[in-house]
Amino acid sequence: MKEKMIEKKKAGIPLKAGLLTMLVVTSLVIVNTVQKPMILDEEPVWQVIQKFSPLGSEADPGSGVESGWLSFFCLDYAETPATCLASNATNGAYDGWGNVSGYQNTDDAESMDLASEDPFYFVCRARFNKTHCWDSDKFIDSRCSIRLTVSGDETISDVEGTRAVSYNDTNEDWIWINFYWDDGVDGYRITDDGSLAWNVTISAKY
Repeated sequence: MKEKMIEKKKAGIPLKAGLLTMLVVTSLVIVNTVQKPMILDEEPVWQVIQKFSPLGSEADPGSGVESGWLSFFCLDYAETPATCLASNATNGAYDGWGNVSGYQNTDDAESMDLASEDPFYFVCRARFNKTHCWDSDKFIDSRCSIRLTVSGDETISDVEGTRAVSYNDTNEDWIWINFYWDDGVDGYRITDDGSLAWNVTISAKY
């Protein structure tokens, strides 16, 4: 009789373990269900998309989901950047911008020659795709940023450029934004036989 009672007790153990397992699984399902809305409600945060120094690298973002710089200019200081950079609304060139002292694009990122002592603005043209600046039914250009660092004859230490949106069509998958840097005095300059080195950090809030 004692042996039979022991066998019955042992037979009951798997059932108890099975009930505990089911309770644990049910609890996990409930916890996961509560957490999902918290993930969906997260606020957009600034994230670095691309860091780029011009020489020896291809940075064209292409027409897919990536964002990045398209071209880099030194624009004659006599122009009004907020007006002329925003007026270029139909193409990717620099028609109508006035005098361009130097120009580089992502397919030909080599050194450029500048006239010494001629004042200029720095301008970086970029494309931001829906992946990084789209909200429901529109582009939000305030979620786009380019910071510039320059060393050499002129110094700029990781300063965000001023935005001038040049193309914004909600039927497209991207917008064009020109960022420019103005010293607020009489323009940047390069001396005879001088040089400048620059790099950009492109970020978006998404």
